[in-house]
Amino acid sequence: MPSCKEILITQMRACHNQNGWFAPLNVALRGITAEQAAQRGGQSTNSILGIVHHLVFWNERYLQRFKLGAVLPLDISNAETFEYIDSGEIIEGWDDLRQKLDHLFTQWEEAIIKCDDSKLDSQVNPGDELWWTTLANLVIHNANHIGQIVHIRKEQGLWETWGSIG
Repeated sequence: MPSCKEILITQMRACHNQNGWFAPLNVALRGITAEQAAQRGGQSTNSILGIVHHLVFWNERYLQRFKLGAVLPLDISNAETFEYIDSGEIIEGWDDLRQKLDHLFTQWEEAIIKCDDSKLDSQVNPGDELWWTTLANLVIHNANHIGQIVHIRKEQGLWETWGSIG
């Protein structure tokens, strides 16, 4: 029977770069230009760029908390984590932002592999949920937004079939 750590690593990899039941992040973002990433889909309230920015924000924040045990209090609303204000930065920063998210997913995998099992069974904060529960929810959060990216690509006509994206 797989351990909690093995399950979390498998789930993280499914979201990151392993083909499975849904397109992983590396497939969902493959071939998207900065201009395409900045456009909103037909019914979508967020752009691919905004979603990637949001995922970087939350994955970075929780990774810091997992590794260091603390983070600065939030001075931003969740809605603001989807915003990418300077359109000039979009063109310049898209590849860096995409690579940062890819690197964060890799860092998560490494952090989970290296952590003691007792870390996963410890509370995030006193009286809070356990780390394995938080990480399971983070994976679900990532998978949800990866699905939104694929949906926006379909609305924009930028998604043929999963196997043909390349």
